[in-house]
Amino acid sequence: MARLAPTIILAGLAGAAIDGAYASSLGIIRDIGVMRVWQGVAGGWIGPAAREGGIATALLGVATHIAIAQVMAAVFVLALARLEPLRRHRWAAATAYGLGLYAFMYLVVLPLRWPEVFPRWTGLFSVTDIAAHIGVAMAIAAVAKWRGV
Repeated sequence: MARLAPTIILAGLAGAAIDGAYASSLGIIRDIGVMRVWQGVAGGWIGPAAREGGIATALLGVATHIAIAQVMAAVFVLALARLEPLRRHRWAAATAYGLGLYAFMYLVVLPLRWPEVFPRWTGLFSVTDIAAHIGVAMAIAAVAKWRGV
C-alpha cells in the first residue's frame, strides 16, 4: 500500500482537476459562479451557512472535493494493483468505474444531500455529468498506467 501512495495522490489530484474544471465550468454556464459551486460542496459539512462564508467555505469545498477524489483514486488504483484483468482491460474498467462513480453520486450522495432535487435527469447536462465522471476515472487510470500500476 505504501508504495502505491504517491500514485494514489497523483491520480486523485488528476481526477479532482478534471472534475473541478467541469464543476467550475458548469457554475459559469449556469450563472451561479465558481465560488458558489465550491460553497455548495462545503454545504455538505456546514449546511446553507456555507453560502455566506466567502472564500473560506469555497476553499473548504475545494478541499472536500480533493479528498473525495483521493478516495476515488485509492479504490481504483488498489483494484488495479490487485486484479490483473482490470489492468489488462484498463480503459474498459475505467469507463465502468466512471459510470459507477456517476451512479453513486447521483443515486446515493446527492439524494442524501438534496432529496427534493435528486435523482433527476436533465438531458444534456446529465450526459455531460456522465462524461465528466468517466473522464475522472480515465485520468485516474492514466496516472496509474504512467506510474506503472
